Amino acid sequence: MENEDILMALKNGNVPSKGVRDLCVGRDNEIAEFERLLDKVDDEDKAYTKFLKGEFGDGKSFFLKVIEDMSFKKGFAVSWITVSNNVPFNKIEIIYRNVAKNLRVKTGTSLEHIIDRWYTQHYNMASQDADNDFEKHAMLRERIHDELEETRQYSTTFATVIENYAKLRSEGDKEGASYAISWLRGDANIPFSVKKKFNIKSEIDKTNALGFLEALSVFIKSAVGYSGLVVLVDEVEIIRKLIRQDIREAAYDYIRLIFDNCSNGQFQSALFVFAGTRELFEDPKRGIPSYTALEERIKKEYETDLVDVRTPVFVLKGFDKNDIIELSEKLLDMHSDAYNWDANAKIGPIVEIIAENHVSNAGLTAGKVKARVFIRKFITLLDTVEQNQNHFNTPEDILEEFNGNINQVEDDEFDEFDDDW
Repeated sequence: MENEDILMALKNGNVPSKGVRDLCVGRDNEIAEFERLLDKVDDEDKAYTKFLKGEFGDGKSFFLKVIEDMSFKKGFAVSWITVSNNVPFNKIEIIYRNVAKNLRVKTGTSLEHIIDRWYTQHYNMASQDADNDFEKHAMLRERIHDELEETRQYSTTFATVIENYAKLRSEGDKEGASYAISWLRGDANIPFSVKKKFNIKSEIDKTNALGFLEALSVFIKSAVGYSGLVVLVDEVEIIRKLIRQDIREAAYDYIRLIFDNCSNGQFQSALFVFAGTRELFEDPKRGIPSYTALEERIKKEYETDLVDVRTPVFVLKGFDKNDIIELSEKLLDMHSDAYNWDANAKIGPIVEIIAENHVSNAGLTAGKVKARVFIRKFITLLDTVEQNQNHFNTPEDILEEFNGNINQVEDDEFDEFDDDW
């Protein structure tokens, strides 16, 4: 059923939960660079900020999913957040809360389970090494304290809450320990009487949220043992639509701070990837160019069509003819397997013609075909032919069906507030 599930997701305009790496064509240079960056984050505790630039439907969310899968395979913890009215980037405390809430590892576990498993491992080791309960708890406290040494250098408060979480767990206070995790996730309105249990008076706010984000990445790597933290930020173009200039600039400044802190070593063991539309990177009135402090850091010094994946901004372009042919062949194999028929025999001979026709109709995008447009139409064609095989007696019949619909793109197909690609 996996191939069928992938095909259905693609046909519906969504990014599939599996199989994206095999379907990511025309991005070999970008994938190789992210492989290299992830290895440096893991091996050298480096931190990086990258940006993905592309039109609606060009595959930004799809490529973020590829990065997510790569990160999971390399042992990273990943948090995917989508900028929206409810997740505004001008409020860093809300960004931290969503990063912590959406944190996942390959097994799907959350921040709460990550910390719980880490605590349990140390508890079990202390239980094995100690001769009595007093010695066990003393040994556990010492182990936990030592494990948090690097984290403490970034945020004493963050380390203190985890230490007291462990203390409450060892004392059997499950409610207090649960509140400690809630506080670490950025939850507000925790009663003061409860916060006293883990020796905290304040809350996570705009004054300390960035430091907590730094401490979180160090904790995940140095204490828990994952390769590092990857934060994927989708639909950043929402910032450009904010009416008030001061709010837009606050959002851009937090991105600038993250960029600077990765560059100067304040962040460790972390990779941030921001994805947005061309307008976000080019609009001089509301986009990133309107905020010089960020624009000067990420802009290209000169324009060239030659490959340079080491610049801050990756430009994701649409498909060319070769990309379409390569992807078509993959989709033919998947469709044949999913629905038990020989799609290659029926449609394989005309794939090159389909690719040429699609490219020739992409004049407004310099011959680059939008990923989502082609994939949805091609899978619809496969479904139609498979279910009506007696109707299509020749390759010309299939081409007539496909070419008759090649230009039928709905006006709202690239709804900028619902860009799942």
